[in-house]
Amino acid sequence: MINEKAPLPDDVLAKLPGTETVLGHAVAVDGERWRRALSDRGLPAIAGKLAGAGRTTVTRQEVFNLGDQDPTVENAFQLLYYSLAWGLGTRASRLHQRLDGLAKHQDTAGELLVSAWTSVRNGAPTTDAYSLLTTKRGAGRIPWFGPAFSTKLLYFAQGSVTKPRHLILDQVVSRNLRQDAWPQAPTAGWWPETYQRYCTLLTRWAAQASEHSTVQRTVRADEIELALFRRHRPTT
Repeated sequence: MINEKAPLPDDVLAKLPGTETVLGHAVAVDGERWRRALSDRGLPAIAGKLAGAGRTTVTRQEVFNLGDQDPTVENAFQLLYYSLAWGLGTRASRLHQRLDGLAKHQDTAGELLVSAWTSVRNGAPTTDAYSLLTTKRGAGRIPWFGPAFSTKLLYFAQGSVTKPRHLILDQVVSRNLRQDAWPQAPTAGWWPETYQRYCTLLTRWAAQASEHSTVQRTVRADEIELALFRRHRPTT
């Protein structure tokens, strides 16, 4: 169980990345690999910078910009592709299995993605939007599209205008929360209520950081998420 009243860790406070760093957080992506894999499965082609030749990088800001668009099926697939590409990087582990599952359930996936995006756009509680993509036990409703990637899609679906309420949760972040607020944190399969508590905790920590004498600015909740993701990472 997440302790929503746990104090903000000093080391996280000391390493807040700032909004510019969060939005500029870039990941290398092999666009050619994505284009081939999508074409082989008859899935909608990827658009934008990943439709070009060679490797490139994708930033959080660029994926947020896709979240600013209207939540149509066509746009939802692009948001999904870029969320996945940003999350997977050049290694793109199990990309073929993920896209196989998407191709086999393309119509259902499109409906689920649009519903979740619309829910986020309408300001629905985190549990409601998350539950559209995952079961009560935290399994993905789209094959090979599990809870970690569900949180990424919900995060980017908020777009670039509003402050993020739906936050990324993955095995690295959950593991790095064990010492402070989540002693028995699992690394996969988070229940909707668990995800809601996680978002509440990080939002509260962001508010505490904003009021701290050493900060004196508005801290976004995704700054906390990125600081947790980078926590304990070697500095050399």
